[in-house]
Amino acid sequence: MAKFFLVIINLFHKPKEGVFNRDKNDKDFCYWSLRAVIRKWPIWLARQLNLPILETLALKVLGLRTFKLSCLNVGWIDCEFIELGKNIRIGQGSVIMSNIIIRDKLIIKKVILEDNVIIGAHSVVSPGTKIERNSTLDALSLTSINQRLNSNSIYSGIPAEKIMENRDIENKEILLELIFKIKNEISQDQALLRTDVKELSVPFHVYIISGWWIVGGSFIIPGILFFIFIYWVLIPNLFLIPFSLTLLFKLEIFSILLLTPIALSGIYLIHLFFVALFTSAFYRFADYRGPAQGVFDRNLHEQSKALDYYHWRSFLLKYPVFAFLRSPFPWLINWELKFIGSNKIGKRTVFEECFIHSHLNFGKDCYMGTYAHISNHVVDGVYGSENLTFYGARIGDNCIFNALIGGMPGLEVGNNATFLPMATTIKYDKLGDDGIYFGFPLRKLSDERIKQFMGENSNRK
Repeated sequence: MAKFFLVIINLFHKPKEGVFNRDKNDKDFCYWSLRAVIRKWPIWLARQLNLPILETLALKVLGLRTFKLSCLNVGWIDCEFIELGKNIRIGQGSVIMSNIIIRDKLIIKKVILEDNVIIGAHSVVSPGTKIERNSTLDALSLTSINQRLNSNSIYSGIPAEKIMENRDIENKEILLELIFKIKNEISQDQALLRTDVKELSVPFHVYIISGWWIVGGSFIIPGILFFIFIYWVLIPNLFLIPFSLTLLFKLEIFSILLLTPIALSGIYLIHLFFVALFTSAFYRFADYRGPAQGVFDRNLHEQSKALDYYHWRSFLLKYPVFAFLRSPFPWLINWELKFIGSNKIGKRTVFEECFIHSHLNFGKDCYMGTYAHISNHVVDGVYGSENLTFYGARIGDNCIFNALIGGMPGLEVGNNATFLPMATTIKYDKLGDDGIYFGFPLRKLSDERIKQFMGENSNRK
């Protein structure tokens, strides 16, 4: 069905490469957004069966050009304008993207990976990249837009630079000796780590009851409606009727066939509503009893009690965020977070396959890319004597967070800021308006560095 809708949409507006305005009046941007939404749920469903061949097939049906013998299931790959050769290996958590949003522009450019290419874990291949045969991109590396990686080479870094030739290992014994025979020269004293056992302010059975009610309770009414529709509508009016071709031309049968996907979608939406409703009730109580933002010593008894509600509150958001983001209606995540009361989300803000926490407040027209992660907490110190830093984030209007960015607690960002892929902040970072940020620790790029990353696209207004 997703392929059918893509074909229909492409008849109205064919996908193309270029630099487009990130605006609802730009047809290329609107149709790109629509194609992305159509592909998202089928790809996620294919992944849940944990069969790499099925996911590869789904990617190919939805537009990816690839050959057999490629391992693609542990990373994230855009479907359109991606061409993969034979024997490709994609590392866990890596992203191959043919599109990127920078400021108010959407850049779409074809990516080509030739035969026997390896992409290391948690790396990003930017639009326009061409990686020639027998080359390797190291882990935690990033290519620039339109970058070309030569054949038989190993690249590493942010941005990626050639570090050595990719030659075959001729002497296997040397490799075995380096890995297995040479003793580790770094020695560490063993230490016995202990901590006092404390009674939880939120008992474990409260987690079980609240989790069961959010997940299971939200299916009660939708389940009843589902069985009513199956046994009172479908079975007597469709399944029990002897099949003949003339049935397809009867108005009653045609109406039932048309009604079925609408009814099932409506039942699913009712389920999502009850997920948000039950979560909101538990969350608001936990938020009332839980701590305000700050730095907490996890060993002090009173602060530890308050943090128990913080942990429960985080637990309550797990399934609701999952249920909405992985549904056929991922745009409803904005309504859900506002309804629960955990976040403030501005109009037209978009969340891709990212990590979402409470107390992250976004302005209008923001974008969270694939695997982007802005955290509201971090644990400082060593086991047994650590503190927990708990601060939310305040994000202005039209802020772009691209793939694999990292934001630490206390982040404040002005308007029109762009985080390039893999950019990472420190705690309590305060960033102004109109900047393009890159690297770790995060820094604002000069015009020369922007041109270096974006290539020929930096001159397009």
